[in-house]
Amino acid sequence: MKHLALLLLALFSAGCTLDGFLFSPRPIEGGYRWDEVDENLDGELTDPHPSLVPPERRMEGMLEAGGEQIHWVFAQNEAPRATLLYSHGTSRNVGRYWDRVELLWGLGYSVLIYDYPGYGLSTGSPDEAGVFAAAQAALEHLVTLPGVDPDAVFVMGYSLGGGPTYELAARAGRGEAPAIAGVISESTFCSADALVQDGSFLDLSGSFLVNARFDNCARIAELDVPVLIIHGRADDFVVFRHAEMLEAAARTPPSTLFVEGADHSDVPLVAGDAYAEAITAFLP
Repeated sequence: MKHLALLLLALFSAGCTLDGFLFSPRPIEGGYRWDEVDENLDGELTDPHPSLVPPERRMEGMLEAGGEQIHWVFAQNEAPRATLLYSHGTSRNVGRYWDRVELLWGLGYSVLIYDYPGYGLSTGSPDEAGVFAAAQAALEHLVTLPGVDPDAVFVMGYSLGGGPTYELAARAGRGEAPAIAGVISESTFCSADALVQDGSFLDLSGSFLVNARFDNCARIAELDVPVLIIHGRADDFVVFRHAEMLEAAARTPPSTLFVEGADHSDVPLVAGDAYAEAITAFLP
């Protein structure tokens, strides 16, 4: 976490905030060339390649959320075991995480992924409220799509995406969002405040350096639905103690997949078959 500590100290000295660190959008123009080798489809798990989800199994569109237009893509299985709303990490846009959608689609699930404001084809600029609004609109849209069983909808978040994932699950539990059947988070932090504390040599409250709260530990404590927490034990970006804090904060004991030797972004690769086995054991 040395790089994060240096960044935090520089931000504090300059009177800036960490929000620019939490959000790293890359807008694009013209859309994604799904069936070609497109540089915008350069994932964390694979090199650019034509989509493994064929055109007849993809739907794509825009929806309104918080006054912005939010881009979404749906990978549909003909007879899905369940359906996932996937909230991605901080970097770039949907194209960066399409290989993760392909992985889940290949396991027999339908998956909707969306971009936060300012990412990819979505308009606006990202902040916590905008991310939550986009997630809520995406979930509300997902349950209307063909072939989606509203009783078998799960939410999954990777890294930053754990924030909207846990927020949606808490809202669903309060009747403020469509019902969800369970939660999966991968490489997710306990809260923005805890993330700041990890990288700071100063005794600072997160509020000094970041406007966003993303208090995932508080949200997981509200949940009555099943939760699966996935994390690499060698993660040097969101260190492993965040997984332990999430596990400790949960109302009921969650399922876990803690992967020896895995860093922040390579958990599926390091875990191998165990990654798919954990997800398929947790989901229907």
